[in-house]
Amino acid sequence: MIWLLDTNTIIYAQHVGGAARERLDEASRRDRVVTSILVAAELFYGAERSGRPEANRMKVEQTLATLEILPVDMNTVRRFGMLKQVLVARGRTKADVDLHIAATAIEAGATLVTNDRALLTGDVPGLAVENWL
Repeated sequence: MIWLLDTNTIIYAQHVGGAARERLDEASRRDRVVTSILVAAELFYGAERSGRPEANRMKVEQTLATLEILPVDMNTVRRFGMLKQVLVARGRTKADVDLHIAATAIEAGATLVTNDRALLTGDVPGLAVENWL
């Protein structure tokens, strides 16, 4: 099993813990746990806008060092284009970064672990999704 962690899941597991931390620890022992380079970008942005950017940058670096980070490649961007067109045709919209993360999960054969309501709706074709929060 491959789990792709979204930004909100990483932040929650890192700062709150609880069930999300337990699920992450369990998944890390049994399965492949990855994230997207775009999630990494969102985490660094969050660190920069925090009240303690230097300390939070270090936390982000430490967290990302424990995860495999998947790139956005040509297959992913092709998948993004197809997904966006399908959703637009259905009158649905998603933030581009969220749709890129979803495309990365689909291309990797991963289940996206997120608390993002926009991605939990079940309307992204081919996206397997779970909420650990």
